[in-house]
Amino acid sequence: MELLRLPEPVVGEVVARRNRFVVEVVVEGRLERAYVNNTGRLSEYMVAGRRCYCLRKAGGATSLRLIAFEDAGGAALVDTAIQMRAFEEALERGLLPWAPCRIASRSPRLYSSVLDYLLDCEREPVYAELKSAVLRDGEYASYPDCPTLRGRRHISDLIAHAQAGGKGLIVFIAALPGVSAFRPYERGDPEVARLLELARRSGVLIKALSMHYRPSTSQVLLDNPDLPVQV
Repeated sequence: MELLRLPEPVVGEVVARRNRFVVEVVVEGRLERAYVNNTGRLSEYMVAGRRCYCLRKAGGATSLRLIAFEDAGGAALVDTAIQMRAFEEALERGLLPWAPCRIASRSPRLYSSVLDYLLDCEREPVYAELKSAVLRDGEYASYPDCPTLRGRRHISDLIAHAQAGGKGLIVFIAALPGVSAFRPYERGDPEVARLLELARRSGVLIKALSMHYRPSTSQVLLDNPDLPVQV
């Protein structure tokens, strides 16, 4: 099911990731610089010669915005802003059976964290955080691919909120084709895996949805609105 339709992509090949936000790519024989907003290592994608998909951007130090990588007959959508837009579209259209909610506010503060959303779920406030799960671990979509102090803090604050009687939600965006479930990647950060188990036991709702990018039509497609979660 289509969630979003994006502009026609610019097709390139990875040369190298120069820093956290800049990747060099070759497009029709020209070397260009692309902005990437996913702060994970993305090691399995940032490989010289890997086909990637970008959007043209105006101004700044980069001419492109890298949004996806060729993967498993489709493409893994690594752009976290587009993942968020796709989640909001699914939420607003009532495609998520576990989330009868609307967005009350964005970027709410909870203890030491700034989270993604405060949701109104049938008149009950729910603090919600999205996490990008684009690491392929066999048949699983996984998170995180490297240690994440920020991720630990978000989960810890949602645990504290739940233990105090509040409602919390963590949503993993499994934005790559052909996965059957989500599970945390313990080798990336074993503390995150431990905290997710504690979050589940504390009453934080942990959900996942799968989607991918189709380069031929430049669509973001919803694959499973309730992907199984193993924590």
